Amino acid sequence: MKTNRIALSAALLASTTLVPAAAIAQDTAQGEIEDRIVVRYQYIPDDRRVTSEVSAVLSLDDLESTGDSDLAAALVRVTGLSTTQGKFVVVRGLNERYSNTLLNGSPMPSPEPFRRAAPLDIFPTNVLSNVLVQKTFSPEFPGEFGGGVIGIETATLPEEGFVSVSVGASFDTVTTGNKGLTYNGSDTDWLGYDDGLRDIPAELAAVFNDVRVGNNLPSEQQQAIGRSLVNSELWVAQEISVDGNGSIELTAGDRYDFENFSLGVIGAVGYSNEWETREGLRGTGGTTNGVIRYNDGPPNAAFDDIAPAGEENDNFRSTENVIDVSAMVSVGVDFYNDHEINLLSMVLRSTSKETRSLDEFSAASNGVFRTDNLEWFEREVTFNQLTGSHVFEGLNDLSVDWRVSDATATRDAPYQREYRYEYTQDGLQYGGTSADNVTQFSEIEDNTQDYGIDFEMPVNVFGLDTELKAGYSNTSREREAFSRSFSFEQGGVGLPNDLRFSRIDHIFATQNIVDERLRLVEIGGVLFPEAYKGELDVDAFYAGADFELTSFVRAAIGGRFEDGTQSVDTFSPLSSATDNGVVETSIEEDYFLPAVTLTWTFADNLQLRTGYSQSIARPQFRELAFSEFFNTDTDQRFQGNPFLENTEIESYDARVEYYFGRDQFFTVGAFHKILENPIEEIVLPTGDDLATGFINAPEATLTGGEIEFEKTFDLSDRFDSRFFNDREWFVKTNYTYIQSEVSASSGDQVVIAQGAGGQPVRSVFSADSFVEDGRALQGQSEHLFNVQVGYETFDGRSRGALLYNYTGERTRAVGNLANNTTEIVEEVPNSLDLVLSHTVEFADADWDLGFSVRNILGDEYAATQSAGGETINVDTYDVGTSFSLSISRSW
Repeated sequence: MKTNRIALSAALLASTTLVPAAAIAQDTAQGEIEDRIVVRYQYIPDDRRVTSEVSAVLSLDDLESTGDSDLAAALVRVTGLSTTQGKFVVVRGLNERYSNTLLNGSPMPSPEPFRRAAPLDIFPTNVLSNVLVQKTFSPEFPGEFGGGVIGIETATLPEEGFVSVSVGASFDTVTTGNKGLTYNGSDTDWLGYDDGLRDIPAELAAVFNDVRVGNNLPSEQQQAIGRSLVNSELWVAQEISVDGNGSIELTAGDRYDFENFSLGVIGAVGYSNEWETREGLRGTGGTTNGVIRYNDGPPNAAFDDIAPAGEENDNFRSTENVIDVSAMVSVGVDFYNDHEINLLSMVLRSTSKETRSLDEFSAASNGVFRTDNLEWFEREVTFNQLTGSHVFEGLNDLSVDWRVSDATATRDAPYQREYRYEYTQDGLQYGGTSADNVTQFSEIEDNTQDYGIDFEMPVNVFGLDTELKAGYSNTSREREAFSRSFSFEQGGVGLPNDLRFSRIDHIFATQNIVDERLRLVEIGGVLFPEAYKGELDVDAFYAGADFELTSFVRAAIGGRFEDGTQSVDTFSPLSSATDNGVVETSIEEDYFLPAVTLTWTFADNLQLRTGYSQSIARPQFRELAFSEFFNTDTDQRFQGNPFLENTEIESYDARVEYYFGRDQFFTVGAFHKILENPIEEIVLPTGDDLATGFINAPEATLTGGEIEFEKTFDLSDRFDSRFFNDREWFVKTNYTYIQSEVSASSGDQVVIAQGAGGQPVRSVFSADSFVEDGRALQGQSEHLFNVQVGYETFDGRSRGALLYNYTGERTRAVGNLANNTTEIVEEVPNSLDLVLSHTVEFADADWDLGFSVRNILGDEYAATQSAGGETINVDTYDVGTSFSLSISRSW
C-alpha cells in the first residue's frame, strides 16, 4: 500500500534523528515518568524527503495554485520537465519515448498514431488526487524508464458527501473574434460526436475489406462508390469569425459508513469546447553548396518564385476546434480500516475538427499552389480498473496491493481530405489529376491489459529496520492500425477547362463522377503497406529492500527482471492480400535491471541522496512498422524502420536536500545517463517533401544539474496592511541545465530500411555519414526554468500566483548527413501567466471565482533550419495571450 510505504519511510527517517542522551522529565496522567531522549535533528515531514528516490509530487493544492486545466500544462511547473505539442512530457531532456504514464499503477494506452505515451492534455485536473513524478528508477516500476514515470492517482473514498459545479469561459488575442477556417461537418460536431455523416458509405463498405478500389471494378460499381462519398459538407473550407471557449465540470461524491466498513462513490463529468487559430509561415528546406534554401516555401509577391528568407509573408493558416468530454466513476469499499477495494471506470474523449490552408511555391512543379486540408479526429481512452490494498497486522503488518486493468485507446479519422488549386493568371485552377485530391480513412486501436501484485513488509534484520518488497506484473499490449487513401483521377475525356475554376464541391458533384470526367481510385499501399498490428507482452518480477545501514544512512536496493516479446506485422488491410505483403518484425529480450539508492542525513535537516540504475526503452510500434503515415501537426510523412533495436540506459543521480519547514526546501542535484542505441528521428527528403525516418544512433550521454527552492513568507510584521496581514506568500523556483551528446564514429553503424512495394531492405551505413558526432539528443533543451510567486490567505478563500516557464530551444527533427539535410530546431513559447482565485459569499452561499491571463508576453512558436549563415522558417505561428474566467459552487 503506497500510503503505508510513505508512512514507514517517514518512521525510518524519524528514527535517524532520535538518539539517547540526558534525562528529560515528562508529566502524564499516570504520574511522572522519566525518559532519556534528545532530538538531534528537527523532523520535517515532506513526501519527497521520505521516499528513497528523486521525485516530486503535484498535489491538489499545487494544481489549484497554477490553475492549469489539464495535466500536461501542470507538469511543466515540475523541475526538469517540459512538454511537446502541449501533450507529451519530456523528462530531463528525454522525450516521451523514455517516460511512462501509470494510472493507479497501471499503464495507459495511447490513441496517438506517432506516440506510445498517452497524451496528458486529455486528463482534466478535476479527476485527480495527486501526481507523482519520479526521475530515478526503482524496481516496482516498469523497466521502460529512461527519463521517469508519471504516476497519476485518482480520488477514491470522499470524507463526506459533496457536489461541485464549475463553469468557465476564455478567449485569446489570436483566435477569438478573428477570422478562422472551418467546414460544415455534421449537425452534432459541437458535441465531439459525428451524427453518422462521416461513416464509410455502404457502397464503399461493401468492398472495403476485400477489394482495392480502382479500374479493376465494374465501371458502374466504381462510379457508384465515388458518388457515395460525402460532397459539400466535407469538402468546402469556409472562413468564419471564431467563437470563444467554454467548459463545464460536475463532480459529486458521497460516503456511507457502516459498522466495520465504509462505502464511497465519486463521479465526475466534464465538457469543454475550445478554438485555436495558427497563422504563420511553413516551408521545407534543403542545402545547396552548404547554404540552406527553401525547396518549397512562401511565394513572393509576384507569385512566380519563393520569397527569400526574411522577406516572407504568412502563407499558412489553420483553425482547430477541440471538444473534450470526460467521465469517471469510482466506487470504493474500506473495511476494518486495513482493507480497501476500488473500482474505477473512466472515459476520456478528445475530438479535433481542423481546417488548414497553405499557399506554397513548389520548385518541382514551378508554380504556386493552395492546398486545403479538412480533418476530423476522434481520440478516446476507456479505462477500467479494479484495485485492492490490504494490511495484515497478524503477519507483521504485511501489506498487499493488487490491480487488474483493461484499457483501450482509439483514434478514428474518417474523411481526412486534401485538395490543391494552382494560382494562374485566370485565377485559382484545379489541376484535375489524382495528386490534386485525397480522401483518407484511418483508424487506430490500442488495447492494454495489466495485472500485478505487490508485497511490502517491515522487518528487523540484524538489528536494522527494513522494509522488504516484491511483486509480479504482466502487461499485454496490442495495437492495430490502418490507413486507406483514395483519389479522383480524370476519366477518358477529363474535366472541362471552365469547370476547373469552380469550387471543389461543384467539381466533385454527382454529375461529374462519370467515366468520361472523374473516377475514384485507391492510391495508397503502392510503396508501403497500409496496415500494421503490433503486440508486446512483458512478464516482470522484482524484489528489493529499504533499510537503515546506520542511524543516519538509509539504503534502497533491488532489481527487476523483465522478459519482453515485441512483434509488428505490416501488411495490406485487404483480406485478399497475399503473404508477400506481410513484413514481420520481432524483438525478444530479457533484462535484469538493478537499482540502488543511498540517503545520508549528514547535518541538521540536510541529506545527500545518490543512486544508480539500469533501464530500457523499446521502439514504438509505429516506428517498427514499415508503413507510411502523415503527421498533420507538421505536415510531414513518417516512415517506419523494422530493424530498430531496444535502447539500454545507465543512470547516475546525486542530490543534496535541505528541508527548513513543511513544503519548504532547497535542493541541488546532478544526473548522468548513458544510452546505448538511442532511437532518433531523422529527416529524409523525398522529392520536395520532408519525411521522417528512425535510426538507432550508436550511443548518447546526457548530463545535467537541477536546483529547486520553495519557501513561504509571513510578511505581516513588515507591512501594516490587510493585504499582507491575512495571508502567506510563497516562492517556488527551479532550474535545470542539460547537456547531451550523441556519439558517432567511422567504426559505428546505423541501419535504415529502404525498398518499395512493401518489402524493406536492410541497409547498413557508417554512423558518421548519418549522425553528426557530438550533437544534442532530439527534443533536449539545454535550459529549463520555472518560477512561481504568489500568496494564499490563511482562511484559504483567496490565492494568486504569477508563473513563468522557460524552455530552451531544442531539436524537433535531427539532420541527415547522408544527404546534407539540416536539423529542424524549435523555439517553444516561454509563458508568463497570472492566476487568481477568490471565494465570495452570495445568497448565503460560497462561490469560487477564478481568473487567469496566459502568455502575457505573447511569445510565438518557431521551427527553423539553418546552414551557411542562412535561416529559413519551417513552421512559425503566433500563440497569443489568453484570458479565462471560471465560477464554481460546492455543496
